[in-house]
Amino acid sequence: MKTETKNRIQAFLGEFVTQLTIVPYSLEELEQAYPFHSLFFREEALKAFKQQRHIVTRMGQKLYPTLAEMIALDRYSDVHRNYRIRATLDAAKVQTIEGIVDELRRKSRKPDHEEEIGAIIKAKSRARQDIVTAADLYIGDYYLGPFFTEIKSPLPNLDICAESKKAMLLFIALELDKGHEPQAFLSLTYNPFITREQYRHWPTFQIMDFQRQVLIGPEFWDALGGEGTYHELMQIVEKVKQETSWS
Repeated sequence: MKTETKNRIQAFLGEFVTQLTIVPYSLEELEQAYPFHSLFFREEALKAFKQQRHIVTRMGQKLYPTLAEMIALDRYSDVHRNYRIRATLDAAKVQTIEGIVDELRRKSRKPDHEEEIGAIIKAKSRARQDIVTAADLYIGDYYLGPFFTEIKSPLPNLDICAESKKAMLLFIALELDKGHEPQAFLSLTYNPFITREQYRHWPTFQIMDFQRQVLIGPEFWDALGGEGTYHELMQIVEKVKQETSWS
């Protein structure tokens, strides 16, 4: 990453940490609210447990999408967060996409990227249908072709996986109609299982072609900024940890 990008990321992370509102809770309140948790968590751990949901929510809403945008802008210019697409698409393709997602939810088919794209390409009718889809991050001038991604936590539930899959396939169908080579992924911001091979979360595997439709942890950040981006990002995180009271 460019030096100015690294500096912007460091400033953003520092501001995010210092401005994050931490709600104070008394130990008595926490023990009343979570009577059994006190068996396992002592005072400070119990307070941290209570704050965790608030912090994780803010990370998902602001931290990850903003970091992704900053990193993408280091290399590309046509970069947008919360990118909404309104268009018309062959109604047969829309029905095919909805059918694929429904069958995946019902376990009547297994995810297969090439098979899914083949079915969408073959679907044709004379009718057109208005559609709306959205990407958490869109890169129009991505080097492999227009890039569309849903940015989620590493353990998305079945509904989130299904909604993301539909959005991805709609985007692919639209871009294929334009003669482009679309790139569409479910991006998981970190990997609590450490390696791709160790990753285990059934909703992801039920809906997504894990090898071809999912970027996880370092893969995601490197896809945005190039090889080594995740390592550079972790170096910045370490600096911010040392500079803030959260270290």
